[in-house]
Amino acid sequence: MTSQGLLLRGGLVGGERRDIAMRDGRIARIAPSVEAAGYDALDVTDKLVLPGFVETHIHPDKAFIADRTQGLRPGGPTPQVLVAELKKAFTVDDIYRRARRALELAVRHGTTTMRAHVEIDAFVELRGVEALRRLQRDLAGALDLRLIAFAQEGIFHDGVTQDLLREALKSGLGALGGCPYMDRDQRAHIDWFFETAREFGVPLDFHADSGDDPAFLTADYIAAQTIKHGMHGRVTLGHVGMLDVLEPAHRARIIAQLHDARIHVISLPATELHVKGRADATRTWRGVTRLGELRAAGVNVAISTNNIVNPFTPYGHPDLLRQALVAAMAAHLGNLDQLPWVAEMFTTNAARAIALDDYGLVEGAAADVVVLDARDVAQAITEQVEKLYVIKRGRVVARNTRTSELFLAR
Repeated sequence: MTSQGLLLRGGLVGGERRDIAMRDGRIARIAPSVEAAGYDALDVTDKLVLPGFVETHIHPDKAFIADRTQGLRPGGPTPQVLVAELKKAFTVDDIYRRARRALELAVRHGTTTMRAHVEIDAFVELRGVEALRRLQRDLAGALDLRLIAFAQEGIFHDGVTQDLLREALKSGLGALGGCPYMDRDQRAHIDWFFETAREFGVPLDFHADSGDDPAFLTADYIAAQTIKHGMHGRVTLGHVGMLDVLEPAHRARIIAQLHDARIHVISLPATELHVKGRADATRTWRGVTRLGELRAAGVNVAISTNNIVNPFTPYGHPDLLRQALVAAMAAHLGNLDQLPWVAEMFTTNAARAIALDDYGLVEGAAADVVVLDARDVAQAITEQVEKLYVIKRGRVVARNTRTSELFLAR
């Protein structure tokens, strides 16, 4: 492509055939027909066009380490224990190489914006921050990478993690992430994060309520603290699988609290399906949160990849179209009238969860676009179609083809 603008001709936007003109990194015009002069044109007639995919909860710094340790087994170490031991040997270059591989795959599969966790603790210190900051710069033309200073190991087990988190925020990381269930006093953990987020003026993300014992529920307390600190709309919760084991009336009360606090919920279905339900011999619990009920109550819900080829998700892969299929299967969202809004959970809803401005297929928005080899969202998800073009700020950053031949008996 030249430095001219880019014109997508005949793509399907909201079920209608449209031309999309992009110039200077933005969508200049969407119309049934746009004059092609001054544009490089791509014929995408009758191909589905979606806004760029948005990863909201992902761990590239611990991607591709499954071959360095054992998998999960009855009575064996948790994935947290397995990965904590590995982190001690992580180097900046090692993290960079593995994370870059993950990010390049994400771009190839349609991700144009990503908010990623960077683990900060006594084991890995700030080596992950250094590696991911390099990747922010090196991949800036293809991916908007935002970083969360994340305390996977808790904050009360040593004398350095809290200071390291503060140092990371001072260096420019744009969000703060906690993991209450990794500390004995979950409420003290949550309080520290709200106080620190207020000090630095950053949004909060919590790994929350990942287990199946309601006695350890924290979503209600996080919602209350969100309201107390005036952080409505600036808090996201990942996992929240515990909703799946609450009695319906209790679950409805928690969901109402999340709605009142305008908390965003991010489901991580692939990880839940792999990790959950291993300790109970009488049932197979999978811990995927109640996506349909959350949405019906007006809570903003998203889905994301989470882990990539490590003990948490050995088959994890940064392809949000794949996550959409997993979510549809696991959460009973496979009806044809549901699949279109499943796609919202990795596009418009995901963008809202991380306060992504100027997003979407509208004139004036950033020209972040994915063209899929399908006529509608249901076909795209069920057939796992190819992402023909991935466009970042009006420039093609990935082009994919899929070829097959059938030799049928006469």
